[in-house]
Amino acid sequence: MKKLLLLSVTGCFAAALAAQSIPDGGFEFWNTTTWNDPQYYNSSNDKEAPQGIAANVTQTTGFHGLYGVMLKTISSVNGVEGAYFINANVGGNGNGIFGGIPYAQKPTGMRFYYKYTPSGTDTAAVLVIFKKAGSSIDSFLITLPQTVTSYTLRSYFPSHSLTVTPDTVVFGAVSSIGILHNNGGGKKGGNPGSTLVIDSVTFTGVSIQPAEMNGDFENWTSNSVLFPPGWIINYPNAIRTTDAQSGSYALELQTLNNSNGNGNGQGQAGTGFYPNCSGMCTELGGFPYSLAIDTLEFGYKYSPTAGDTANISLSFKKNGQNIYGTGISIFTTNTSYKNMSLAFNTGNTPDTVMINISSSWHNNDTSNTQYTKYAGSVLKIDNMTFASQKKSLGVKNEGDAGAISIYPNPARNQMNVNLTNISDALEKLAVYDLSGRLLSTQIYSGNVRTLTETIDISSFASGIYLIEVTTGTGRFYQKICKE
Repeated sequence: MKKLLLLSVTGCFAAALAAQSIPDGGFEFWNTTTWNDPQYYNSSNDKEAPQGIAANVTQTTGFHGLYGVMLKTISSVNGVEGAYFINANVGGNGNGIFGGIPYAQKPTGMRFYYKYTPSGTDTAAVLVIFKKAGSSIDSFLITLPQTVTSYTLRSYFPSHSLTVTPDTVVFGAVSSIGILHNNGGGKKGGNPGSTLVIDSVTFTGVSIQPAEMNGDFENWTSNSVLFPPGWIINYPNAIRTTDAQSGSYALELQTLNNSNGNGNGQGQAGTGFYPNCSGMCTELGGFPYSLAIDTLEFGYKYSPTAGDTANISLSFKKNGQNIYGTGISIFTTNTSYKNMSLAFNTGNTPDTVMINISSSWHNNDTSNTQYTKYAGSVLKIDNMTFASQKKSLGVKNEGDAGAISIYPNPARNQMNVNLTNISDALEKLAVYDLSGRLLSTQIYSGNVRTLTETIDISSFASGIYLIEVTTGTGRFYQKICKE
């Protein structure tokens, strides 16, 4: 499973946790994280930024022009994060380097300017791979072990010349060479603090440079991704979708083709994380939970490929120790939302639960390459709750539930209740906090069939609340977030 990082608990998410709710189980609240990469390059930012880890590939003052690239090995909750950038795609779980940029010259060598501050005995490195028709025909690795405090020219000439004219070249650099030989093994990934700065990269002995090399690193692109607070996702396999069971959004997990290095096998989302470690890892994180007997409930759609199987699992802990685990698999195609439940009895009162969701789940398929045959499987999840959570709030949608929508969510001053399609008159609008305490109510008499009603929430503190809409056919409930 992809290594995951626990996100900070703030705002509406923090209020939900106080009620032992699944964090953003309706997937209505999404945060945005942004980062920059040198144009034509992928970087460690692309892997870690969607998990809330600080960017470790950044702009810095260049030797030539405005910018150079700074790569810094850092520490996070997830372990040691080595920095890299490369103008190709990197396959998950060490499954190779794919693609590159067009180039049909035979260089005699390479030159660049760099600075390096190693931590301990760390070593930085620069990697070059020449390809022809998709296959590697030659490569060289330039190691940079010494401390260099000011921009210094580094020239490298391999002992042999290229015998075949390539059609593709790959160029990349790492702040700690250990990440080239390790798939996330803690300290093997380098030493925190090791910092490489590089600029003005050119090939020697050729008439032209690669058009997409961007060797002066003057051009950068901005990236952004949405992620639900309290959940860890493996973007781009996990995204927000407007195809929701209720509300505005749901979670969509996609199994992507990893044969070209794009994507990371199955789509995953979880409330726990796996730290960088060697061998077997223990999942950490999760959120507070203290009931031994309960039921997980959710709505889903699933479009499997090649007999694929999706999975939702629960892991419970007490005092840091695993005490119980269970799960449920989804095999069949459902093109409209279907409700599913998973009852459990942990046998001991837990203090923490971790939820993991996968668009594909095959215990005998351990690498992302093996998930290629399942590419195209799509799982959508919405309205994930514990039955106890709903019971404590008296939540049971009835009657016109499918015809009512409440927006915007989150909101600051007022919520709008769309009643265009209700089959009977509106009778009451009420607001409750998560303890079930009634905060405001509006009673309607007569045959009220207004298109939209407004609820004033401007005086409420920031947090999660429950809106109750009563019509002649029943009651509808929706959680909303007051910013």
